[in-house]
Amino acid sequence: MKKRLLVAFFCLYQKKCVPLHALIVGRIIKMKKVTVIMPNYNHAPFLKERLDSIFAQDYPNKEVIILDDASHDDSVSVLRQYARLPEVKSLIINEKNSGNTFRQWQRGMELATGDYIWIAESDDVAETTLLSSLVKALETNHAQLAFARSRFIDENGRDLPRKVDPVFRRSFAMNGKDFVANYMLGENTICNASAVLFRREASLRVDMHQVEQFPASGDRFFWISIALQGNIAFVAEDLNSFRQHGNKVSIKAAQDGRNFVQDHHIYRLISPRLSLSRRQQQKICGYQWQVIHLPWISDEGKKQAIEEWGKERYFTKWSWLIYKTNRIIPRLQSILCSI
Repeated sequence: MKKRLLVAFFCLYQKKCVPLHALIVGRIIKMKKVTVIMPNYNHAPFLKERLDSIFAQDYPNKEVIILDDASHDDSVSVLRQYARLPEVKSLIINEKNSGNTFRQWQRGMELATGDYIWIAESDDVAETTLLSSLVKALETNHAQLAFARSRFIDENGRDLPRKVDPVFRRSFAMNGKDFVANYMLGENTICNASAVLFRREASLRVDMHQVEQFPASGDRFFWISIALQGNIAFVAEDLNSFRQHGNKVSIKAAQDGRNFVQDHHIYRLISPRLSLSRRQQQKICGYQWQVIHLPWISDEGKKQAIEEWGKERYFTKWSWLIYKTNRIIPRLQSILCSI
């Protein structure tokens, strides 16, 4: 009882809340440490909101590593204000831009001492319960990574419309190979690093040099590489806000076709390890056929993407129809069940 009172007093004094699952029978379970890695490049307008959401997390056992990749806006002066906080382990400011986002990821992971890692992109925002919810999902399901649902916001923080696939309206856990085969080779359902928590041990088994070979799609390859090591878990709560704005590298990479070409290289690397069925291959190729033909993809980008994915026998309009059918049926079932 005395221990419990001491813990409660300490938490009140520090103005922090310890999640209830950490207090059991008068003693505090040793909480796993989370390393928060925040890479930044020219996101000064979003930094205060982002950093405030990191330090407001209700999960107390964390260290924060901040990396700036030679920003030429006001980022560094904002970052230095937060670097004085006790949870900040390192502030690293590059004099020269690294040229690759994933080199910053790797540098942060090399400095990490936590059991789990959260890569908090510098233009996004998190709910205060994101870390505690994802830690619980990781541990409950013995997963290698856990991710939450994301809401999309504009540069001013206003909600953007987004359809949620019925599959992602409920929390679940599943085998990583099944997850990759069904949800990572067509549409990249882990669309934002800021929504993900993963085990540091699992990341040590990922070839980061190979990740760097995909500057537009390296995050997809990274998540796949971790998911294939065990289970994954999904939390069906909007705990992450994924900001959309004109300076996003991912949007430009889609417009000029780079990510489609790199996605196909990843598909060729991973698919032999999964024994994909014909239907799975058709769904993957059908999705790619659809997005490559979107009107905002440049003509040159479309040409490169079609040339690359055209190497697959199932990259056809027929596969697109199969993909669309598989998307519509669950939605119809969901509507019928709600009547």
